[in-house]
Amino acid sequence: MAFEIPTVAAAMDLKVLQLDQITNNLANAATPGFKAEHLHFLKNMAENNPSSGDVASLGSLVMDFAQGMPQRTGNPLDLQLQGDGFFVVGTKESQAFTRKGDFTINRLNQIVTQAGDPVLGEGGPITLTKGKIEIGSEGSVYVDGSQVGKLRVVDFASRQALTSAGGGLYRDDGAAGMKKVEKPNVSSGVIELSNVNVIKEMAEMININRSFEAYSKIIQTLSEQDKLSTGRIGRVG
Repeated sequence: MAFEIPTVAAAMDLKVLQLDQITNNLANAATPGFKAEHLHFLKNMAENNPSSGDVASLGSLVMDFAQGMPQRTGNPLDLQLQGDGFFVVGTKESQAFTRKGDFTINRLNQIVTQAGDPVLGEGGPITLTKGKIEIGSEGSVYVDGSQVGKLRVVDFASRQALTSAGGGLYRDDGAAGMKKVEKPNVSSGVIELSNVNVIKEMAEMININRSFEAYSKIIQTLSEQDKLSTGRIGRVG
């Protein structure tokens, strides 16, 4: 296939988008509950329309919902979901869902995220009284042995239909097929770490940089050939 500068430039744009995604993954490698995101391009579309001005339309963002490694903290409000499921969070816009379980308490004594959004129980926000906090493996919340609420845990039939809202939150526009997790498995005093594979991401970053250098050389060669062709036409005239 003959190379043209617009075609190579479009390919470089695609690599830039991939590099941005890898950079975001690496920046969140230490963020509890963060799920790596990978940008894959549709090969047939890229071949049929490689110089499309909307290069993002050629890509498909795939979220890796594999569980991250656990880290024990001893804080009873640090929670990890073993296996499937998401905690439910109430935000100003709408409900959101997260695996980022480093929760805390606000001035109203409600369990909230680090951003201050209430973590929802089966009856709404969970308000704590003063005393010893314990959270059972099924998600029930106790203070001095008395139950004050139960965490709401849900899952989705199609997790890839969720959209990232930043800060470890995801939203469902109704297409993900939300369902209640009847028997959640919650670990208290433990947080789920990011599932970003730093070594793999760094290796991919190196490959992208090499591809970018190769594309740059191709463009330089094509530019020199254009100049040479223009010079020959001028001499013939």
